Amino acid sequence: MPAIDKVSSEKHEGDVLSIATYGDQIFTGGADGKIKIWDKDLNLVKSINAHDSYIYALAVNSKGKLYSSACDGCVKFMQPPYDKVEELLRCDDVIQSMYCEGDVLYTGDDKGVVSNWENDKMIFKYNLVEEVKSLAAEKGWIYTVRDLDMVISEIVQGKSGKYCTKAVLPGKSPLCLVAPTDDGRHKYIAVVDRSGKGFQVVSNLMEEKFKVLIEQKDSHELIINAICTDDTHLYTGGYDNKVKGWSGLTQGKLNALGEVETGSCVNALCCGSNKAVYIACSDGVVRRATFV
Repeated sequence: MPAIDKVSSEKHEGDVLSIATYGDQIFTGGADGKIKIWDKDLNLVKSINAHDSYIYALAVNSKGKLYSSACDGCVKFMQPPYDKVEELLRCDDVIQSMYCEGDVLYTGDDKGVVSNWENDKMIFKYNLVEEVKSLAAEKGWIYTVRDLDMVISEIVQGKSGKYCTKAVLPGKSPLCLVAPTDDGRHKYIAVVDRSGKGFQVVSNLMEEKFKVLIEQKDSHELIINAICTDDTHLYTGGYDNKVKGWSGLTQGKLNALGEVETGSCVNALCCGSNKAVYIACSDGVVRRATFV
């Protein structure tokens, strides 16, 4: 049976708003401006005063470099062993979402601008017009979503800031890429539907015209805030204080793995090793759940 098997040894002051993993380390960003680092059993390893205001997003690259963005308009980073906070960017825009493709960082802001960074230098900016609440990127494609539509854009190689729109599909933040393939592109996209209470799984193939493969309507009683995948299972969580697990991604029909009750609003999710799911909650507590 699904269960909460670990609860963090300490808590953030206020909401835990973002969460990420690297190896057996868990990173959380909170409304208190702190980044906390936990071991896989949620014992606190380190607490860092990273920002002056609440942290919107975390992203980790392939070398373990941790990026954070906050409502203070800053993007900062730390490198292992995470004992020094450095500033990458300070601006007037709100950077709500980040994504690492290998060692390339993508940031998305409230003005609809997506920027990509290599070796901590901005390469291009892409003005996608609509506020970017959730973001992913791979192999020259950028996936963005706000409240009504998910947009898939293709970067025009060799032309600074140029892109073309590949597809526009109904959807709401958040989104995630699911099931990597040998050529480095994921098979599917999972995105919350416009109602906010359900989600859909979409083909990530242009030749299939990004068709909707699965519609999981009204899967939660209230708005879904978080979605993550370990590539074989999908997990969703939200305002109803529940995290639900789903299997059968490749069979065309999802099967419910069950649910866990967190007792607090679910703000963010990430998958760890050994089928663990880590849950960032509004009560400042981090929880670990197992479904299989």
